[in-house]
Amino acid sequence: MVKAVLTDIEGTTTPISFVKDVLFPYSYEKIEEFILKNKENPQILSILEEVKKIEGKDLSLEEVIDTLKRWIEEDRKITPLKEIQGLIWEEGYKSGKLKGFVYPDAYQKLKEWFEKGIKLYVYSSGSVKAQKLLFSNTNFGDLNYLFSGYFDTNIGNKKEKDSYVKIANHIGLEPREVLFLSDNPEEIVAAASAGMNVVRLVRPSDAEHIKDFPYSQVESFNEIKI
Repeated sequence: MVKAVLTDIEGTTTPISFVKDVLFPYSYEKIEEFILKNKENPQILSILEEVKKIEGKDLSLEEVIDTLKRWIEEDRKITPLKEIQGLIWEEGYKSGKLKGFVYPDAYQKLKEWFEKGIKLYVYSSGSVKAQKLLFSNTNFGDLNYLFSGYFDTNIGNKKEKDSYVKIANHIGLEPREVLFLSDNPEEIVAAASAGMNVVRLVRPSDAEHIKDFPYSQVESFNEIKI
């Protein structure tokens, strides 16, 4: 019996275009100004040091900024990048320059499950801060009340089985009691290998059905039955 739903964001609850065409360009445009303005902040200094560790060499501040910009262009799923993007987006949401978007079918189904007592969790490559920000500023208002917890790359890579085992342990359920939703087939396979129930979202504007894919594929949350 499914007791919890674990959902991805990009391409699942939210169009990929929102992330690619709104959030990423915003962080790219603002990152240099943000770092220069906050370069004495201990949290930012820690992020900058982590960038240097990942690159394996001592970098100047300008080189660190250039590296982070390159990672945005490459859509790298790297924790320090996601952390600083989350901080930049926080400023954007607070200023009103950014507003999140959630598919109507995703909102309706998540609300229905929540009201039935099914626990809801988020697992995204975006930082927990970024996840909460997006869901706090949506076309349906603040939706964070729906979720019991959030997970990002700090718990592990989304394409690795162990990440899903850790999440199940963290929320106190057996993997078979969790339903994972994502548009990414590799993530679906990883979660299934951990023992979770899985459904792949195939949004017409974001993905295509995979022939002979061994797991369920749907175009809308309305097609998902628990």
